[in-house]
Amino acid sequence: MLFDVDGVFLSEERCFDVSALAVHEMLYSPRYLNLKKEKFKIDYTDEEIDDIRASVFSNDEVLERFKKMGLNSNWDMLFVTFSVLYINLIRHSGINVDNVDISDIYTVGEMLADVDVDYSHVVDFLKEGDYTKDTIYTELIEYARRRIGLSEPGIFDMHGPVWTTGQYKYQEWYLGSTDVKTSTGMEAEEEGKKGFINDEEWIRPPGEIKAMLKRLIESGVEIGVATGRPRQETLIPFHQQSFMDVFRNNRVSTASEVLAAEGVEGVDVSLAKPHPYSYLWSLYGHDETHFEDAVNKRNVSGEKIFIIGDSIADFYCADAVGADFIATLTGLTGREIIPDFEALGVTDMVESVLETEEIILKNHHK
Repeated sequence: MLFDVDGVFLSEERCFDVSALAVHEMLYSPRYLNLKKEKFKIDYTDEEIDDIRASVFSNDEVLERFKKMGLNSNWDMLFVTFSVLYINLIRHSGINVDNVDISDIYTVGEMLADVDVDYSHVVDFLKEGDYTKDTIYTELIEYARRRIGLSEPGIFDMHGPVWTTGQYKYQEWYLGSTDVKTSTGMEAEEEGKKGFINDEEWIRPPGEIKAMLKRLIESGVEIGVATGRPRQETLIPFHQQSFMDVFRNNRVSTASEVLAAEGVEGVDVSLAKPHPYSYLWSLYGHDETHFEDAVNKRNVSGEKIFIIGDSIADFYCADAVGADFIATLTGLTGREIIPDFEALGVTDMVESVLETEEIILKNHHK
């Protein structure tokens, strides 16, 4: 039994808030584009964060479209969002990209005309084609070629300079200025960010979730986790609620393990969801002899597997490895996602993760 984390155990709301703050900083901070319409700060009220997110993600329409195409990583969501906005700011300022290194966001900011950010460009881009998680990155590069005549596509590559900057800004906002180095190896650019890691919201009382997990283990069910969070951001709330008393360390796979695997020689594909690598890596207990099986989407366990997630990406992971899928209706769009799951043939949908116990034990006893 393998669980996603955000939208299953923990609310996704703060992750989306932080993604919006990272994009906002890259637009308005004096260290980056330094646009003048809004003032950059390191501390915002909840109301201000709500306003920033509503603007950046067009009242969450952008997030919903990402989710429907199977894009699950907040790092990737903010990267695509900022990139589309950045490309259009360059276009409207008439900058000749042949004469400037546009990976130097600060320098480009000094060259920009007095332009406002039009956040609707992101929705327009996402409406242009029937993008999937696997095609959106190449389409983004093509978009840059069409809009600004970009001849060097590497600037907008996954894990390229713009992506890396966005990832770092996300980590700095989420972990806070004092802890960002433990995740990124880089000192904080901005001192005084408090971080959101200690402001997590559990979807159901963690004591009830932990009690359910214990009952499953006592019934002979193996449990694990596969999440798009980095390891540190997963373990902090888990340790706070003693979840690591029930989850074995080698059954917890995170974005950190995915990044490490993508850096292995010979691995030339993205292993983030909807690739099932993180689920398989937890299934195999981080056993290096099964690394290639996990990379190549091979489930050789012979076990009955259930994957519990809130997103289309989680369904695709389950489908790829022949696992049964249970959808929790506690993600970004709540019950509004039901028609999308029904169209995929999902029959097991629950109002919370606590309702998965009955389904699992019924199958287990069979």
